[in-house]
Amino acid sequence: MASASQEQNGSWRVQFMPPSDGRRQILRLGRVTKRVADEIKNHIGLILESRKAGLPLAERSEKWIASLPEQLRQRLIETGVIQDGGRRVRTTLSGFIDDYLSARTDIKPGTQSNLRVARMWLEKRFGANREMDSITPGEAELFRDWLRTEGGLAENTIRGICRKARQFFRSAFRQRLIRENPFAGMKRLTDLASPEDRKFYVSRSLAEQVLANCPTDQWRLIFALCRYGGLRCPTEILALRWSDVDWKKEQFTVTCIKTARYDGRGTRTVPLFPELRPFLEACFSARSEDSEWVISRIRNPKTNLRTQMQRILKRAGIKVWPKLFQNLRSSRESELMKVHGVELACAWIGNTPAVATKHYLQITDDDHLQALEAWRALNRKAV
Repeated sequence: MASASQEQNGSWRVQFMPPSDGRRQILRLGRVTKRVADEIKNHIGLILESRKAGLPLAERSEKWIASLPEQLRQRLIETGVIQDGGRRVRTTLSGFIDDYLSARTDIKPGTQSNLRVARMWLEKRFGANREMDSITPGEAELFRDWLRTEGGLAENTIRGICRKARQFFRSAFRQRLIRENPFAGMKRLTDLASPEDRKFYVSRSLAEQVLANCPTDQWRLIFALCRYGGLRCPTEILALRWSDVDWKKEQFTVTCIKTARYDGRGTRTVPLFPELRPFLEACFSARSEDSEWVISRIRNPKTNLRTQMQRILKRAGIKVWPKLFQNLRSSRESELMKVHGVELACAWIGNTPAVATKHYLQITDDDHLQALEAWRALNRKAV
């Protein structure tokens, strides 16, 4: 009833189907050993078999549950493997979300930060000590309206907060702590396409102007990895090791931190494009013998790269474009789509065709000119 498998990034997970739910659940364990993953899988299997047969838990299962760290115990309660066992359960907004966040050791710091933002807005609206089971679907809809009118937030930000709220209440519902999830039926929570005024095409000539004003080889490489490699900044850039670069095959492997939770999307392979290679070679030649990381000088993920990037643009006499690093990725993907098609471009950039078309693809003035020239050529042939 349970199986353990290792993901491409080295993390382990256990999959199982609780008899009371009927839906497959996934328990992410992080970077543990195979022995630990197998032990957890075996205990979960025994517990689920006992529950399915209506039998009391075996003594060793009871002892294992009693010895569990609090975070893992909470995750097993949430996924329906075990019940609370008489321990105190907090069902106020602040109490439940505190427990939820402390139990979710599998999510990344950036996601934790986003969840805390959603928690802040929920507590502002309902109060930290509001019982979750007393919040109705009607109040959830009013909360969404309040974020717009009183909070003054952008539509995509509102949708993201409501998605996080739905996530909190779904967890409470699965633990049988509330009778319904008031956010369950909320519609239109997917992000809207990027507004046109937030899109910006960073042309080759503009990119060369920026590169000429970067202060170091490392900063030139950061910019080139975004503009010519299409990497996410800072996560994918800071995760890049020299061992990931295959000079002979002219390709490199990107660790996809954002999409690692999806099967088969923990890494992707990107060609060592001619525009990118000189910047990699410059840093490779200057590296120390024991250097592991491609970007070795700026290792703290909390470092504000945006501020330094803005300084570089100011030095170059260039107006800051709306989304500093995402616009670089979207510019590269737009180029790759036109030359290699959607499927290859998405494989190299690390997103899906739907996301690429909705948020990344940009139509430039050059595209319009090329289309006009093509039609003029066709008309000349027709004559």
